[in-house]
Amino acid sequence: MHSTGPTRDPAPHAVVFGATGFVGRNASAALLDAGWRVTAAVRDPGTAGERLEPGCRPLPMDPVRDRPEDLAAALLRAAPDLVVNAAGALWGADGRDERRLHDGNVLLVERLVGALAGRAGVRLVHIGSAYEYGDQPVGTPLIEDLAERPVSRYAQTKLAGTRTVADAADAGRLDAVVLRISTAIGPWAPADSLLGGIARRIAADPSDVVLPPLAGHRDFVDVRDVGDAVLCAATARRVPSVVNVGGGRLTAVTDLVDLLLRCAGGAARAAGPAAPGERRDAGITAQPLDLRTARRALCWEPTRPLADAVAALWLQARAHATAFH
Repeated sequence: MHSTGPTRDPAPHAVVFGATGFVGRNASAALLDAGWRVTAAVRDPGTAGERLEPGCRPLPMDPVRDRPEDLAAALLRAAPDLVVNAAGALWGADGRDERRLHDGNVLLVERLVGALAGRAGVRLVHIGSAYEYGDQPVGTPLIEDLAERPVSRYAQTKLAGTRTVADAADAGRLDAVVLRISTAIGPWAPADSLLGGIARRIAADPSDVVLPPLAGHRDFVDVRDVGDAVLCAATARRVPSVVNVGGGRLTAVTDLVDLLLRCAGGAARAAGPAAPGERRDAGITAQPLDLRTARRALCWEPTRPLADAVAALWLQARAHATAFH
């Protein structure tokens, strides 16, 4: 466990990295709804506005490109009670852009930890991934101190970032927690995610949508529940280094796709056999995350039905398609 949480000012301040992305935008919404002031650390404030949650104040900051001393000075001037790191390189870079994966998932985290180390009164909440657990034997409980076995380069670089944060926290150099999240779904899901991509294709042209091969069971969680977990991690008096955040149970991938198709009111045809090569979900164990630490340390557990997450995903995808037509 690590030190006390942020001071309970009537309007505490959070700086969110990755605030224009899927998890970052929903985390920003949860903080804003709870009365926090939220500053979005963005590379280009001029182009980020429409992708930020209303109420966020953009501030130019780039942990990868800025000099470390400039990043530390910018964070000192911002005077946050909380820093949320929901930034990083996503799946699309896996196997094709090693530099992007390293910069987004390793170097960025190292720079943030360096900028915040030794700072009193500020907590870092870093978004990790259940993919870090890797390919575990069947029946192995996915608890936070399990020896990780990441398979893909994405998972390996995410684990490197998690270890950077957790090591600094365990050494007492930083008040920080990693939220290791399962597969999140809901509003603002990226186009290169399974459900986000299907929803956008249906919204753009419902007449002929070909579904990719679908199989397996996964631990899914509403991304708005993840946002609530960020808020709980921000306000908890003491936090462990790593906390699982997920649905806590397995759901068939086909069930969620069927829910999405019913929300859309259309039909789609299935693709043929999967193409050879590494699956996007290679190296993730088909077991639910163990949530006992989240319940005990954060007083958090998922509350939203997955049907609500899928409905919210569809409504946002349809609104996005309407806005760009």
